[in-house]
Amino acid sequence: MDIALVDLKGQLVQPCERLLVPFDSSGVADIDGIMNLLSPFVEKAKASSSCFLGAGFSICGNIDDQTGEAVLVANLHWHNMPFGKIAAERFKIPIYAATDVRMALIAELLWGKARGMKHVAWMTIGTGYGGYLYLDGKLYGGSHGFAGNLGHGIYDERGGYPCGCGQRGCFESYVAGPALARYGQQVVEAGKSPILKQLSEAAGKPVTTRMVFEAEALQDPAAQEIIREQIRKLGISLSSMVNLLDLEMIVLGGGVTKGSPDFIQRVDERVRGFLMTVEARRDLRIERESFDNSALIGAAATVFIKNGVLNL
Repeated sequence: MDIALVDLKGQLVQPCERLLVPFDSSGVADIDGIMNLLSPFVEKAKASSSCFLGAGFSICGNIDDQTGEAVLVANLHWHNMPFGKIAAERFKIPIYAATDVRMALIAELLWGKARGMKHVAWMTIGTGYGGYLYLDGKLYGGSHGFAGNLGHGIYDERGGYPCGCGQRGCFESYVAGPALARYGQQVVEAGKSPILKQLSEAAGKPVTTRMVFEAEALQDPAAQEIIREQIRKLGISLSSMVNLLDLEMIVLGGGVTKGSPDFIQRVDERVRGFLMTVEARRDLRIERESFDNSALIGAAATVFIKNGVLNL
């Protein structure tokens, strides 16, 4: 959980602070515990600025951006949690909550690489894989506000790995960070990667996503194949979106995109190889996110936009 005070230019007023989300004994994120952690930061912000306009919250999941209700947040095990209402009652300030990928896209459109663009997708590749859309100069959420769940398109419903959404064989279960770690552990257990085994034993824990990228950099064939397959499937998924929507830009964020210096370039090459038109291959731009935490910056941008201080 990252917390920061952000100004009208999208700059951090002070360094971002990171806190661990508290969970109860049943594995559900503790809403009261979260509010207790946030309270001193909210009070400090209210006291430090006479023009404090409210708090924005980027939450990884399906969020009703009108009410702030957390309809489905898998990693917090929330279903229909009235987050916005609880926060507003607790802090007595305006609360603006939305899915994190929507917030990240807003940051890019307002202050980042997507400024001036009309047809953009923000995609994150981290613990999950998903995004949000900006089409014909407007944010596009679909009929329920949940558009952009590209990671839950099905690649293989028969032999695929079970996904956290309840389906089997979603793209997310192949390309997100946990999938890379899982494949890395599998090749270690099969005796196919001495380098990954060494890295795992040295750290005293199972294979992580970072270890897979480290092993790839050390020319480990098994790790190279894992990343090669991940990028191939990303190419299939992202190019399908471009072929469908005729996008002019995709902005990629999330921890996995930082796994190797040329990761974005390799994804770009794969995507272009699957594109249907000469025009798309010529004009599409695939960029790395502009900020260390686009979702956090976008949460602040949303507060300013909702209050009419800035326009998207």
